[in-house]
Amino acid sequence: EILFFGICIAVQIVGFFLAKDSPVQTLKIFSFLGVFAMLIGLFSSGNIALFAFLSGGLFCSIMWPCIFTLSIAGLGKYTSQGSAFLIMMILGGAIIPPVQGKLADVFSIQSSYWIAVVCFGYLLFYAFRTKTVLDKQGVTY
Repeated sequence: EILFFGICIAVQIVGFFLAKDSPVQTLKIFSFLGVFAMLIGLFSSGNIALFAFLSGGLFCSIMWPCIFTLSIAGLGKYTSQGSAFLIMMILGGAIIPPVQGKLADVFSIQSSYWIAVVCFGYLLFYAFRTKTVLDKQGVTY
């Protein structure tokens, strides 16, 4: 079991170096890994599913700084207001868990992780879309 977390940490370190200090690349890599881990968890059982679902939290911990950085990039003099709104709008922690809980009640705990696949998938979409928007604004990331 400790071996699995060692592997997860090694994957995170490799992913970090592959991203080359680019928030967009980091978000792409770790949101993809999040989708991949959730799918492994959904289509497996036992310890493999357990550790696949747990690894999603590790991937989230690396993505948050990238999400924040990319969200306020290019705001100029409105950066402080943008970051304040971003902090106030962190609703995922308030909305997603009850939705996942309801799915777990109706279907199963394991099936409820489809919501996590959707969330990680949206972050992957956001990483690709943000790069396009920032390029149009002349902001390089």
